[in-house]
Amino acid sequence: MFGIGGGSILVPSLILIFYSMGFEGSIIVLMAIGTSLASIIFSAISSALSHHKKRSVKWLLVTPLSIGMIIGAVVGAGFAATLSSEILKWVITVFLIVIGMEMIIGFTQTLANKKKGILSLSKFIAPVHGSWIGFLSSIIGIGGGSFTTPLMIAGGYNIRQGIGTAAACGVPISAAGAMSYMYYGEISNLDLPSGAFGYVFWPAVVSISLASIFTANIGANVSHSISENTLKIFFGIFLIMVAIMVITN
Repeated sequence: MFGIGGGSILVPSLILIFYSMGFEGSIIVLMAIGTSLASIIFSAISSALSHHKKRSVKWLLVTPLSIGMIIGAVVGAGFAATLSSEILKWVITVFLIVIGMEMIIGFTQTLANKKKGILSLSKFIAPVHGSWIGFLSSIIGIGGGSFTTPLMIAGGYNIRQGIGTAAACGVPISAAGAMSYMYYGEISNLDLPSGAFGYVFWPAVVSISLASIFTANIGANVSHSISENTLKIFFGIFLIMVAIMVITN
């Protein structure tokens, strides 16, 4: 409905759900992040194929970006595994507030309307950008679209190309991140819940993936019946409220 990746909603939702399920407090945030990344793999593939059909994916740029993103995602997961739940919650809270403000203010759209080509996205520079996007996305539990789309626009591409390429890049980020969270969870020697492999809770991954097949079209239809600006403002406010819930839980 809002045209963004599900990680912004999945991670805080899973944190609250895992608390209610009585999971061990020290693993809840890591489990939410890892589970979110694993869930995003399937939706990212579907989204990438959809944007490919519309010729909005710049595949020549996906490859160099993905190289950096995979490395960044692996390093980011390892770094996140060393952080406490409280620090991770603060990181997620700040991210949600920033994205909420972006939805209200519309910085990306403003950037798209300005002069193009602010940043270089050459095949040598793109992996560098990909590494920090992968690193931050892996820590937060998202597919990276919130970072990749503005980067593409700043590099001189239109917003549709930015969204399409970001969707394709979400596949390597989420896959590398999810596998890393599984690995670090398995070697942690912590008491993991039944159904989990590392920091990925597979019953949730399956449920989320199946549900999204049916609800994505509903959201798309609703988005066409309500003003885009109204949608973004309400969603921005919603994200900020969720951020407050995460940090106060």
